[in-house]
Amino acid sequence: MKNQKYQVKSLNVGKIETLTYGKRTFESAIRKKSVLEPIFLSKTGFMSDEQAYEHHGGEDKALCLYPYDYYSYWSDILNNFSNIALFGENLTVEGLKEDNAHIGDIFTFGEAVIQVSEPRNPCYKLAAKYEVPNMVIRMRDTGYTGFLLRVLKEGMVTPNDDLVLLEEHPQQVSVSLVNDIKFFDRFNKEKLEKVLSVDALSENLRAILLKQFLSKSTNRWE
Repeated sequence: MKNQKYQVKSLNVGKIETLTYGKRTFESAIRKKSVLEPIFLSKTGFMSDEQAYEHHGGEDKALCLYPYDYYSYWSDILNNFSNIALFGENLTVEGLKEDNAHIGDIFTFGEAVIQVSEPRNPCYKLAAKYEVPNMVIRMRDTGYTGFLLRVLKEGMVTPNDDLVLLEEHPQQVSVSLVNDIKFFDRFNKEKLEKVLSVDALSENLRAILLKQFLSKSTNRWE
């Protein structure tokens, strides 16, 4: 698998805006635009990209990636469908999905080096933007969430750079498995232990899953 390449369909950044969709008004940088020129990727994300929500961004969540492979699925479901940054992702990538991306996988991207850290957590802003009330449930149930990455090495990148797999994490805990633990099989001790053992898991999600692991519901394992 080493040196496997994945094509970046678009590289996207956005500014915080006050948006109104239906009855909801909120601050968001979800309306991202494609970058056509080289751009610097720092530990906290692309230069000129902004995050409006405290649980978005930070070094463990510097980049959001969404698979281009799912765009056709959503095209018949969403109002105002867009072929660019459909879900406000920084990277729209073909072929790299939740089932073949593992927590801790490392990729080169231009001069930069990036690493998968956790699944994306779908939020209400996506439902509001596309006027699909059950949007979050659809993303959860399909598993088409996308995922987040940290930046191990800063550098210049361009829209023409591929993601190239540099190092597959030895434990091979897929993003899909983590989604399964988050949303469905929440008290599976074996799966939780497997996910929590991955050193590259984001600290925020680790804390959430550890609390889940230690919850009183664990008495069902006894």
